[in-house]
Amino acid sequence: MRAANLRLGAALAEVEGLYSALLTAGGSERRRRLQAELARSAGRLAALAALPPETRSLPVAPRRSRRGRRRAMAERGAAWITAKFGRDVR
Repeated sequence: MRAANLRLGAALAEVEGLYSALLTAGGSERRRRLQAELARSAGRLAALAALPPETRSLPVAPRRSRRGRRRAMAERGAAWITAKFGRDVR
């Protein structure tokens, strides 16, 4: 999740920077180049924003006791078996 947020933030910063540069652009050639780059950056931002959020497969709550660690390992194993073989495992 954190990596996705960083990618979105970077894409947004790129769009903001290009927009700021476009506001101060003087020449028509530079202005057209900035507009084209801004359109491409906005498209990348829209594509990143449209991606579904990543889901975590396991809870991240820290378990410090031996019993808690064993329980976490059992949950991880059960989740793996369910993902690999489906729900009808006996």
